[in-house]
Amino acid sequence: MKLFAWPIWAFLILALSSPALAEPEPLKLGRNQGSQQTLPILGLKEKYFEKEGLDVELIFFLSTSDGINALNSGKIDVGLSFGTGSPLTFAAEGAPIVIFGGNLAGGHPIIVKPELASQIKSINDFKGKSVGTPRIYTADVVFRGAAHKAGLVAGKDYELIEFRRPIDVLEAVKSGKVDIGIATNGVMSGIVDSGLAIPLWSNDLFAFHPCCRLITTKDTLEKRRPELVKLLKGLLQAERDFYKNPEIGVQANMDDLKIDEKLARLMTLDPHIQLEVDPNTKGVVTMWDYMLESGYIKSNANPKSFIDVTLYKEALDSLKATEPQEPYWSELETRFKEWN
Repeated sequence: MKLFAWPIWAFLILALSSPALAEPEPLKLGRNQGSQQTLPILGLKEKYFEKEGLDVELIFFLSTSDGINALNSGKIDVGLSFGTGSPLTFAAEGAPIVIFGGNLAGGHPIIVKPELASQIKSINDFKGKSVGTPRIYTADVVFRGAAHKAGLVAGKDYELIEFRRPIDVLEAVKSGKVDIGIATNGVMSGIVDSGLAIPLWSNDLFAFHPCCRLITTKDTLEKRRPELVKLLKGLLQAERDFYKNPEIGVQANMDDLKIDEKLARLMTLDPHIQLEVDPNTKGVVTMWDYMLESGYIKSNANPKSFIDVTLYKEALDSLKATEPQEPYWSELETRFKEWN
């Protein structure tokens, strides 16, 4: 029997076109430039993601809305630092957003000129003042919810001026256009450089509110679930090692953000900032209730339908199985049960 002989070039074409040889797509992570992202930065710097066999790419956005629009259109796979209020606002309007983890809680400064600082001690002191806020950012939601609970009405008890970006709020306070600015940790360097005062933090209005939830879309979750679990495993290892030695976070932020040590320490170690990967269902639901009560959103949806805690649980269980002697995983397991 005569065998059919293929030319060498045919085998080359077949080999080059084989799906098995195709490089896997990196997981594209979106973040706001300058925002607090110690854990993802550590995940890259300390090679936690690489250890899990995960290739990630960080992509910067100038605003939260731009980042979430990119997520919804498939240009990125995960949002790292787009807050909690923004994802919930988009989800309330029908966007297929899923919260599957966290990044940090609290930590957003409320800013004024130094001469006004002594007059601002609580939300009640906003009465009679002009307030600038970045629309749909988490700090904005926290402020409006607190004002509502205190019985303060915009346009009656205080003047409300909305801005698209936190940097615009910073400039408005500097120029005297507004008395009080609802800022974010992403403009901390500008606050320091401008000599502005921070009489209150978002935590003072809503203690350790969730912020910067890890978000994806339903479609990406279905297609790339194993990679999302690996992402969480890398972030959890970064969280563990950061709390064992916070100095690694300071250095990581200095290198990533190109800032000096003084500012890096302020952004990384301030006690108002809590780094956490846990999705914190209860905190997110409380935020949702804030938004409904203050009229920020209108929706009959169940906020738990936007949250999937199973990826986090899978990542934590995997780490605990691999390192059963590590006490931090047991601590996180206890916290997971309490928060979710």
